[in-house]
Amino acid sequence: MKKSSASAKPKSELYELFYTSRRAFYYAFLFSFFMNILMLLLPVYSLQVLDRVISSHSYETLAVLTFITVIGFIAYGAFSLIRSYVLGGVVEWLDAKLAPKLLSISITRSSLGSPANAGQLQRDLATIKGFVLNGVPVMLDIPWSLIFIFVIYMINPMLGLLSVAGVVLLLVFALINEFATKKPINDSQENSIQSMQIADISSRNAEAVEAMGMMPQIVSNWKHHADIGTGLQRIAFSRSSIVQAVSRSVRMIIQIAVTAIGAYLALKNELTVGGMIASSILVGRALAPFEGAIGVWKSLIGARDSYHRIDESLNSMPQLRGTMALPRPTGRLTAETAFFQPPNAAAIIKNVSFALPAGESLGIIGPSAAGKSTLAKMIIGVLPTTHGSIRLDGAETFKWNREELGPHVGYMPQQVDLFNGTIKDNIARMHLDASPELVIEAAQLAGCHEMILRLPQGYETEFMQGNLSLSPGQRQRIGLARALFGRPQFVVLDEPNINLDGEGERALVGALARIKQLGITYIVVAHRPSIVGNVDKVLMLRGGIVEAFGPRDEVLRQYVAQPAAKPQGEEGGA
Repeated sequence: MKKSSASAKPKSELYELFYTSRRAFYYAFLFSFFMNILMLLLPVYSLQVLDRVISSHSYETLAVLTFITVIGFIAYGAFSLIRSYVLGGVVEWLDAKLAPKLLSISITRSSLGSPANAGQLQRDLATIKGFVLNGVPVMLDIPWSLIFIFVIYMINPMLGLLSVAGVVLLLVFALINEFATKKPINDSQENSIQSMQIADISSRNAEAVEAMGMMPQIVSNWKHHADIGTGLQRIAFSRSSIVQAVSRSVRMIIQIAVTAIGAYLALKNELTVGGMIASSILVGRALAPFEGAIGVWKSLIGARDSYHRIDESLNSMPQLRGTMALPRPTGRLTAETAFFQPPNAAAIIKNVSFALPAGESLGIIGPSAAGKSTLAKMIIGVLPTTHGSIRLDGAETFKWNREELGPHVGYMPQQVDLFNGTIKDNIARMHLDASPELVIEAAQLAGCHEMILRLPQGYETEFMQGNLSLSPGQRQRIGLARALFGRPQFVVLDEPNINLDGEGERALVGALARIKQLGITYIVVAHRPSIVGNVDKVLMLRGGIVEAFGPRDEVLRQYVAQPAAKPQGEEGGA
């Protein structure tokens, strides 16, 4: 037994979430039971009125039966409302537990260079929530249909067997619907995801698309996938509509058959009129959940596929970061035969080793595609090493808990994007309650305080994605202030002068001098030697291999002596 339990496959995180909320589903199931029991009131009421009240002319019995039935259906409405609130609570709980985590996973995947679509994961979560609210109630009603069939059988066995045949037929149609729509729905979702990715990438590169007249090609490519997705959706919808129409007709025919046979038996005095009416009502109620299940089948398939995608996303992100709190770093950095090779691609960084004492500065130079940006991301802990390690104060930067390390480090990527909000909020790393003094200190340290004051609302100037209120150079200078917020002990700047004019570059050089005076360890990736003119050491990288590492002047002389090594432009993603 111990061996079996030890080797048992651990349950996924998403499964555990639903398992934790199982009590809510139990309650919803119980309320469904009470609702379906109360639905028996209508056929019982019809049976009693037609068979007893009319024949006995008892007004008192009619009043009592009517009163009980009305009270019962008021209770039915209350149970229905409570069930909705219970399932709504499950949806809110799932959203609180999953939505932030799925966004974090998407951001982490993107930082690791993996394809990620934050919008798709959130849409998958919305699909699951929609099914819990609208599809689960239908599914919860199905088991209680057996109660109605049993009551029909007790009224008359022949009518009961006919109702069973109707249920079997509807289950067959449900299976037909599954096989007929599964593939086109899956293929449609794949093409829809691709078309959304094309639209997203095109929006991010709108300037290039407009400038180079790429719009027709982009629209054509997007339309190709969108049309395929729409066509497959239409196929799935058509097939599902046909199955639903046939199943609806079958349900109505079964009801008519029960009524007709009931009337025939009533004419032969083998069944009362009340029994005939009650059976007709009951068979409609018994078959309705199965017909409803066919109607929500598409939602069920969508929820199932969304569940698998979310489950895969949660399970494919192992806990690589540490959780133990570590002391504030001093800035001592070591790289020990660091190697990085993306999946299914050639190695980018190959056995890089160097050491940088706390408080010193390092310039990383080299030609385009040398791996400078990749090495910078490994140093800051965004990318993991495939082999070897990069350590800050002895701890691997990638495994350091980001919430613990983040306040002590500053990082500015090649392309600086600001978040929707004020300049103050962006410099404060979106801490909305940050001290204005700390924000101004970071801006002064970055040399952009006066530039910000010249903006229309100064530090309260709002930035929104897509507007042209800030130039790329201004955004880059604000990004530098964000990197220096809180006086971090370790700073990495990747091509910090890529969009700067003369004034901005002079401010950058001044900022580097100031953070050096403060004893902050900093690394600057550059393609202009002028930016590394004041660093202590220089590392020259070519093809992911360290060609030279040592004191600044010594390595720069070697760099100048090799004209072929001088890059002619920006490095891009490497």
